[in-house]
Amino acid sequence: MQLSRPHILLADSDAKSHEVFRSFFERRGWDLEIATDASNLGQALETSVFDIVIADATMPGMSPSMLLGHVFRKRPGQALIVMGESASSENGFKLLRSGVTDVITKPVDFTWLERCVEQAISCRRQDEREKQTYAFVTCEQTEMQFSCKQLGEVQAISLPILRRLLDSQQITDTEALKIRLAVQEAVLNAVEHGNLELESRWKEEMHAGGLDKFSQIRRERLADPSFANRSVKLSSTFNGETLEISIRDEGRGFLNTQQASVPQAQNLSCSGRGMTLMTNAVDEVRFSLNGSEVTLVKYLTKQGS
Repeated sequence: MQLSRPHILLADSDAKSHEVFRSFFERRGWDLEIATDASNLGQALETSVFDIVIADATMPGMSPSMLLGHVFRKRPGQALIVMGESASSENGFKLLRSGVTDVITKPVDFTWLERCVEQAISCRRQDEREKQTYAFVTCEQTEMQFSCKQLGEVQAISLPILRRLLDSQQITDTEALKIRLAVQEAVLNAVEHGNLELESRWKEEMHAGGLDKFSQIRRERLADPSFANRSVKLSSTFNGETLEISIRDEGRGFLNTQQASVPQAQNLSCSGRGMTLMTNAVDEVRFSLNGSEVTLVKYLTKQGS
């Protein structure tokens, strides 16, 4: 079955931004609607269903908290990307804790935005395909193993247990989406920084052909079996009260010690945005094997209990 075109709502009062975003989305075959103020935003959310909403945190007459309230009252669990301060800033953390899917800074890096949108939409549509699958499961353990090459061919990793937890009201739609995005980010980090041994600073080194060093070496190493055949192992364990998801690569790790947990994970420069997503999606983030294994821990309770 062919999926429909992604349907995206842009909430931004800047006319110049409208043309830039429209051109960007049209080139990708995605449908875009634009809301220029709070009234337009409310009407759009009442009359249409959107895969994702991209909103400017500085829309006139609306504070970031008002923006969130406006969107989530109309569409609880709506995937929402806010354009504003850095996700690593205090306000960025507050937005993520309030249910925002992601926070990006202006001027917008459209390559990064495309990745954020594709991940969010992929996770949303995977949720739709998994309804009622695990309605009667009381415990579960799943293990998966992928090579770097195989992961390059998988659009999104499915964690069916999240649908069961949604159906039993032990997590919310927003929590499920955040966990999915955190897992996606952890797997990507395992591939790029673990198995392929890529360094983030290479993104700033541009080659004459316009390709950054990070992308060039990534391409080369994915074509090299000694890197491409390295595996990423993903395991999930649910025992009725706790969900643990572990992602392990075959790299050297980034920690200097066998550090088990990172209470101030947002201060780890080596992890950046990925750590921000993970620490705001779950209750604990644990590291082992010198950082080559990360475990995401979520404590579960019945909603309203």
